[in-house]
This record gives sequence, C-alpha cells and structure tokens, in this order.
Amino acid sequence: MTLALTWLGHPSDGQTTAATGLLAAAAAADGVEAISEAAVLRLHHPGADFVHLLAHDGAGTLTGYGSLDERVERRTAEFAVHPAHRRRGVGGALLAALLDRVRGPLWVWAHGEHPAALRLAQRAGLTRQRELLQLRRGLADPIVRRALPAGLALRAFEPGEDEAAVVRVNDRAFDWHPEQRRWDIGELVVREAQPWFDPKGFLLAVDAAGHLLGFHWTKVHPNDLGEIYVLAVDPDAQGTGLGGALTLAGLAHLRDRGVRQAMLYVESDNTAALHTYHKLGFTRHHTDVEFLSRSDSTATWW
Repeated sequence: MTLALTWLGHPSDGQTTAATGLLAAAAAADGVEAISEAAVLRLHHPGADFVHLLAHDGAGTLTGYGSLDERVERRTAEFAVHPAHRRRGVGGALLAALLDRVRGPLWVWAHGEHPAALRLAQRAGLTRQRELLQLRRGLADPIVRRALPAGLALRAFEPGEDEAAVVRVNDRAFDWHPEQRRWDIGELVVREAQPWFDPKGFLLAVDAAGHLLGFHWTKVHPNDLGEIYVLAVDPDAQGTGLGGALTLAGLAHLRDRGVRQAMLYVESDNTAALHTYHKLGFTRHHTDVEFLSRSDSTATWW
C-alpha cells in the first residue's frame, strides 16, 4: 500500500479536524481514548518541542496520526490508526518513523493495551516499563464526607487568581511524576478554556491565612463520566488526612451534579494510593502501558 508520512509542527485547521475525526473513530472502536488528553490538547494548541505525524494513503485519506513530545528529558510518542485502515502496515510505519526521528530513548504509549500495539512494541524490541491504571466506581451509594484537618476550609478555584498557588502545590506534590511535574500556569490556562472546565468542581483546601495546602480538581466528560482529574496535597500537609477528605469532597460534588460514575488514573506501583482507592470502591477498568525503546535493565520511567 502506498503511504505518505508528513511531519508537522503546526497542523492546519483541516488537518486538525481530520486527525480529531480519526482519533474519535479509533476511540469508538477500541473503547478507550486513542491518545492522552495532553497530546490532544497539543494537537489543538501547537507549541514548541511537539510535532505531529500524518499518514495518508494513495487516495489522500488520513489513515494514521502520531504525536511526539520532543523535550529532551523524556521524549514521548503516541499514535493511532483509523479502524478502517488497520492491518495494512500503517501502525508499523508510524512507529518506525517516530523511532527514526528520535534515534535514542523513546517512550511509547499503548492505551488500553491494544493487542495490535502490543505486537508492534514487541516486534520493535520495546520494553514494557510502566502501567497506568484507570479505575472506576459508581456514585449511586452515599458518600460520607470527611472533615478537613483543623484550621482548613474548602473553597472553589478562582480563575485569574489561584493559578500560581495551584502550580506550586502541584509541582511539590508531583515532583516524582513524569508528566504532572511539567505543569506550569500555561497548562492550567489551556484547560480552563476547555468546554468541560467548571471552577465549582475545582476544590481548594486553604488555611486561615488563605495558603493553599491541597486541591481536588474534578472533571465531567461529555459522556457524563466524572473524573478525579488532579488530586494534590502539599508535602507539608501529607499524613494529616487531607487527601482523603479532598477525595470524598470531590466525589460528593460529582454525585451532586448527577454524575453516576467516577474514574481516575493511578500508577500500578503506587500501592498506597491503590489501597485507598480500592477501599473507596474503585476497581480497574483498563490499563495504559508505556514502553521504552531501549532494553537496559537500569532504565527508569521518571
């Protein structure tokens, strides 16, 4: 099959629309999102160190899409093939092009452990390094709120006022995390502009002086699925019970909005968090796997 591959820094509106349609078709066929939210946002809001790969067949039809975060500290790739054009070598061509462009360690996602993606990773000699679990639970049962630690109060996020404080707590809470630790105010502002953003569901825990110690940012997806989007507790407040109180407050907010099911993402090796979420009734829905394009045993995912 004739296949044309094109690298782009800033896709046109038409190319973005076509790629968005491809990703939607892949998600509908597979039951999981084809690429991460961060990659989708970069498709619609191009920036430095992020490039896009389009695969067209001989008729000019978009058959595959790939994204590449080229920041040197952790180059990361994601790609998807339109369901109507699978088993024709498109995925293999996309992966080969991504690996050839980087020519060094490259992290590659396989969302939902799609069998075809797993086979491609094996053929390319990639090693399985990281598992990100999506957990879900229903919200029909009562949610018992837990009191905040003494001296703290809960309030809603105020756009234009709280971004710097949220980034500070986020960076301190997630200094170990490969994606979350990269956030800055720009990452927040892009998400504040999304149709799903609701400051009332962005819960901040502050002390008497107004100092932020933790937050629970909830999200409601178009299919009425709620999400524990970001839950962060400043290291100075960890071990006080704030995390549990924030978790339950966010779930109660989602339930009060009429949302029937909640989801979250958690690292498979975060045993403490998994224990907490399992106690709250969350169970595994699917697993996203990240592979590395080198096989040395000393590789780590952070």
